[in-house]
Amino acid sequence: MSKKEHFKILMVNSFKGGTGKTSVALSHCLYEWRRGQERLNEEEIYYDNIFFVDIDRLGTSMSYYLFPEETNRPIYFEEYEKKKIEDICNEVKFSGSNNQSRLYAVLLNPVANRKQDYSAHSRMQQHGRIYHTMFLNDFLSFIKECIKMGGNDLFVIDCSPGLSEMECRLLGEFYKLREEYKGNVHFSVEELYVTTFENGQIQKTVECLNEDLDLMYRENREVGIVLNDMQNCIGVEKGESDFHVEWEAVAQKILEKLENPTPVKIRYRKYQVKQMKAGIVGNVRDLNDKRVRDAYMLLKEYREDYISKDRMDGK
Repeated sequence: MSKKEHFKILMVNSFKGGTGKTSVALSHCLYEWRRGQERLNEEEIYYDNIFFVDIDRLGTSMSYYLFPEETNRPIYFEEYEKKKIEDICNEVKFSGSNNQSRLYAVLLNPVANRKQDYSAHSRMQQHGRIYHTMFLNDFLSFIKECIKMGGNDLFVIDCSPGLSEMECRLLGEFYKLREEYKGNVHFSVEELYVTTFENGQIQKTVECLNEDLDLMYRENREVGIVLNDMQNCIGVEKGESDFHVEWEAVAQKILEKLENPTPVKIRYRKYQVKQMKAGIVGNVRDLNDKRVRDAYMLLKEYREDYISKDRMDGK
């Protein structure tokens, strides 16, 4: 434990599918990976190991994106009990990497059947709860194993859409771990909730966070909302005089509707043309293309500019 200095869990979620949650999670991973490669300032904290962790039980396609070759399929987390931890931490290798920081992908099988609707029969519902409990226990065991390995580690966790019972339990366990390792490592937990500018998604995000009182009252809880401009609303606005969107104004309205006591920071993620094009059929480019990686990087505005209650009040 003495070797580990900083350990962070960034939990990325949304209250509806299609918000670009996975892209936001990947952007954080790639940005921290590049910072760790460059290490321009000796006084800053860099992560030796960055983990993109997929716990979206609905099945994402990230394994195809990170490992596009048919012959280079990753080992999935389902094999955790049968494999060594090094086996399921699939290293994502890029040309020109100096290995000062490493990026790993911990993935679920994208085609496994993990239906969440067990309401048709109480017995099947019980089976679902058993599966979720087993998964949660395995995942926490995996996290603890990584802590024992040493180094500065960042885990960016891509969740299933919606803060389900299992995500809530997992988040609660992360806060328990933060207290358990207090004094031995610098352990932090951050939550990000991603939405587009679409009114229904924003309203659902606000309502769900307001209902989440048991979590919102936790001490030292760090919560952020990402306004992900997937539809290029700001760009469309410039060409149409009757269409007007200001992310700062949207952020202020969200903060006014939030009833919880936890400070919330709202950031704007700009529309990226290169990122959009890279995933389109016939134009697919993987992350070994530096231009694609650059399109996923977190812009300075995203990292430094945000709206919060404190800033609204002029403090």
